[in-house]
Amino acid sequence: MKYYLTFLSVLFSFFQLSAQRIELPDERIFLLSDKPVYKQGDTIQIHGQLLASGRQYDRYSNYIYAELFDEKDSVLIRQKTKCDVDGAFTFPFQTEYDWPGSVYYLRAYTRMMQNFHSASFPQIELPIGMELFIPEANVPGVKCLFFPEGGQWVNGEVQNMTVYLADSHGTPLQVPFYILNNTDTIISTTSLSSGLQTIRLLPKEGDQFVLYATYEGEKILFTLPERIQGHTLQSAMNRNKISYRVISDGAGITSERLFVFRPANGLEEIKLTEQLNTGILSLPPEETGLFVLFLTDKSANVIAQTVHWRNDERPSLGLDKKEYLVGETICLPADFSTDSIRLFHRIVKRRQIAKPAILQAELENELFSPVIFPKHYLSDESGMTKPDIEAWLRTARFIRFNPTEIVDKRFSYRFQPEIMNMFTGRVTYKSGKPLKGGSIVAYNSVTNQVDAGEIDSKGRYLISITDFKEGDYFFLQAHPAKGTAGFYEYIPDNDTFPSVVNRLHYYRLDHKYAEVSASYQDSSGFTYRVDEFGNRDYIMPEITVKARSRQDKAVSTEKFYNVTYLDEEELDRRNYVDMENVFMDMPGVSFFWSTVKDEQGMDKRMPRLISSRGFSTLKGGDLVILLDGQRIPLEEVVNLLSVRDVSSVELLKPWQTNAVTFGAVNGAVLVTTKKEGRSAEITSKGFYYYPRGLVQGKKFSDKTIQAPSTPGLYDLLIDLVTNKREVHSYRLPFVVR
Repeated sequence: MKYYLTFLSVLFSFFQLSAQRIELPDERIFLLSDKPVYKQGDTIQIHGQLLASGRQYDRYSNYIYAELFDEKDSVLIRQKTKCDVDGAFTFPFQTEYDWPGSVYYLRAYTRMMQNFHSASFPQIELPIGMELFIPEANVPGVKCLFFPEGGQWVNGEVQNMTVYLADSHGTPLQVPFYILNNTDTIISTTSLSSGLQTIRLLPKEGDQFVLYATYEGEKILFTLPERIQGHTLQSAMNRNKISYRVISDGAGITSERLFVFRPANGLEEIKLTEQLNTGILSLPPEETGLFVLFLTDKSANVIAQTVHWRNDERPSLGLDKKEYLVGETICLPADFSTDSIRLFHRIVKRRQIAKPAILQAELENELFSPVIFPKHYLSDESGMTKPDIEAWLRTARFIRFNPTEIVDKRFSYRFQPEIMNMFTGRVTYKSGKPLKGGSIVAYNSVTNQVDAGEIDSKGRYLISITDFKEGDYFFLQAHPAKGTAGFYEYIPDNDTFPSVVNRLHYYRLDHKYAEVSASYQDSSGFTYRVDEFGNRDYIMPEITVKARSRQDKAVSTEKFYNVTYLDEEELDRRNYVDMENVFMDMPGVSFFWSTVKDEQGMDKRMPRLISSRGFSTLKGGDLVILLDGQRIPLEEVVNLLSVRDVSSVELLKPWQTNAVTFGAVNGAVLVTTKKEGRSAEITSKGFYYYPRGLVQGKKFSDKTIQAPSTPGLYDLLIDLVTNKREVHSYRLPFVVR
């Protein structure tokens, strides 16, 4: 507890610094799945690593939250897990047999990461019940995106611009193209294998630029974006120096401001005047990571931005040979099997897109780009990919926070790092007055573990809780400083979860053959497609930091008899004697009695209600019982609740429970009582509490790598985390005969 409070005081002190520099510590995560595609009913094993945004600390938090959501951004499963001592974690997700075949999405975050925009959380795709599409060749249809340096393009200055060409599936195209000004050819070049290329232009008033290319025998023209009036930003990195220059179409610098963000140092303002519109930033030789420059207006609203990346020198890694037999062991150099390196590996098909750790942990936690990261960066050891990376960084926009809120001091760390499990809330009398002082005990009804805490003078309690599994529930009992315990109201603090922002939607196209189109992205973050008539179709709204949390809406089951819903009329018609008869007669569930040991070691009969329709192997299928929306032990419902007091009984599937509870991985039974009340009240001097417990998966095994059982062309993806908190990724091609 002492360490926890000390850390919070240090974190708060970040905002006591001078206005010129504000430190903004955060955490970063990378995720990988055990398979590229799944069937309904499969258990998905997820592995990952938690790191601090800078290199000063290993990490700040001990707990990870993970959410599986669908294409409609509805959260289906939400789980919590704990890192090991090195920051690695693993957890399983149980899919359901009746989920529709589709692409689902997984994201992970810590409480500390919730202080920043949820678009910066790592996300991966999980195809469930569908074939994984791996293009063997490019398909018809072309899209072209233009990205001026800084996000703006002005007249009268030589400027860099990234061009990106891809087919209708988003697969990069390596094709020749020309830049025409009116009818004159001024640039002739070819896009790289990443689909990217950098062009340099000096636009002037009256120039009309178009890109001309030929693809699949068809001539294609794309109009370059319009120029703007105002300022933009140029910068270049050379070793440990960044040179910058503010340019415009002739307008002078009045109230514009310049900032640089470095994850290791935070946000810092650089002096900018009409005379000081250029400069050089000197960086410590050992500092690596992202460097983002913001040109803003007086209120720190972003006008233009540039991004640079200085990565750690990557150790050389190669396979012992290029061809393997089916099932043969693939060996790596001995240097990569030491205790100082944590190794993750995956095998994917040659053209399959898979996210490396370096992309998630170093770039996507700060940036968004509509362009696929250059795949061959992972397999190139010669440095030939530097032009691709520089071109790709020009396509990216910073998303972790809005500089305006930082500069105006509207930002604060609302969510502190979660170092230990804590129960917090309030205890009041029935009148609403707080219980002033005293103690409180939390009794784990599953493990019999007892933890104690204190109640302050305002009725707020805090209990440090021993780690517990998902499905464990607690009995809370408050005791006043003097006298005996009475009947109190217990109000636990609500969990707050971030809004779902699915940035992976951008990469998925619904039509196999897309029409020829061009897209642009400016510094405000808007991306739009221009159709054949010149109309703009905005396809990605601006990302802002302050986002309202979306509320999950309950999906009601169809109220047809003998399936999942029993109303009052049907309950009367069937003339049930007790709730046990009701549960035994419900399709889709199985009710039975089991024998367990009580606190004295004596045998005790306990009721169980499990799903009989493809239940989760993770939790044994036990269903959550909700009485008028409140979780309650099944034993109390069976022994104390009369059928005469029940208005309806409904079986909820797992994803239907998100609006009313959490952690119901197998579903829930919602019991609603009649409005006039129950004949037997279920009361207690304590309070049953159902917090989110921990789910742990199988530890990742990095000992043996075996070639696939089917001949073909494959890539071995290697992700390394060193004891210096460096992340390196590799993509090594090989053949299975």
